[in-house]
Amino acid sequence: MTWLLLAWMITDGVATYGVWHFWRSYVPLEPAQESPPVAVLVAIKGTSAGTARFLDSLCSQDYPHYRIVFALESTADPAWPVVTAARDALAGRIAIDLVSAGRAAGRTQKVHNLREALQALREADRIVVFADADTFLPPAWLTDLVRPIARGEVEASTGYRWPLPQDGGLATLVGAAADLSMTTSARSRHWNVCWGGSCAVLRAALDAIGLPAVWEHAASDDVTLSHALRSHGFTINSPLRSLVPSPVSHSWPGLFAFARRQHLMLRTYAPGHWLLGGWILCIPAVGAAAALVGLLRGVLPAALCLATSVVLLQVRGSLRQRIAAAILPPGDLRTARATLRFASLAWPAVHAVHCAAFLCSCVGQSFTWAGVRYRIDAHGTSICGSA
Repeated sequence: MTWLLLAWMITDGVATYGVWHFWRSYVPLEPAQESPPVAVLVAIKGTSAGTARFLDSLCSQDYPHYRIVFALESTADPAWPVVTAARDALAGRIAIDLVSAGRAAGRTQKVHNLREALQALREADRIVVFADADTFLPPAWLTDLVRPIARGEVEASTGYRWPLPQDGGLATLVGAAADLSMTTSARSRHWNVCWGGSCAVLRAALDAIGLPAVWEHAASDDVTLSHALRSHGFTINSPLRSLVPSPVSHSWPGLFAFARRQHLMLRTYAPGHWLLGGWILCIPAVGAAAALVGLLRGVLPAALCLATSVVLLQVRGSLRQRIAAAILPPGDLRTARATLRFASLAWPAVHAVHCAAFLCSCVGQSFTWAGVRYRIDAHGTSICGSA
């Protein structure tokens, strides 16, 4: 039991240091001297209550030279007339292209849509940005995201989401709280992974890795992109100011399906990151269970470990409160603080659910995404049929 408790304390300590490192590293940075032309690629399916806010935020960036390419499965998608109206309203101010990608075969629909959108790139596009339609983008998002690339420091730059619950359901709160562990983790060019909801890549780097071929049989857009970039010796930065508010709403089945899919993508395309995630999730869970047993038996070290873990949890929560206050707009900050309060009280249950989703990713190759059933095989992905 001693070694298990020690591993738990080390894991909790490293996790707390990671959040502190994030907060410490959140400092003003020098702006880029240039603003290279940017093409923003968005794969979108259907509409939601947040679609209008997303479009408004995307089209209100303070970056001087960017255009947008929306990629949809077909013109029958409910989002097609919405983005068409946005294109017409912004004519003469922001160039917007629409791509009808068609039905995917041998890869997920999102990957297929983005792969087709690559054909709409123009010679002048020096930086390619990928964004998800379930985000709310601050006015400086694009400027902050492309800054390290525009300064010539790296070839790729990525942000991450700050989950904002859109209802008071327990599954939604648990999912948002669980995601915060990734939102505020330490960033490093040695292990950063691109997140498809907010990612920028130098056009020359995309050409060098041959992205259409990378995505030929891909289930994941971002993890496969990350692997290809690293394989070619390119560096991925993660600007701390590129955290974007992201509305979330989960049912219990939907939460488990989403969380398992994320871990399954890592298991398939980034096994090292998957194993690290397993350690971070499973060691504290097993360690806490062992400590509870030890506490019932009157073992003093077990009680000390439980007390230390609770203190470290509160320290992480306090640091995340500060990070949220520095990054999020006032309206979203209220929602974020409510989530953080919930996490501080319900963290054992949140961690247990997250750990269970990871364990479910250890077996099986099939998953459901946006109503379509997929199976990852030795060559990539194949569509199994509608879910």
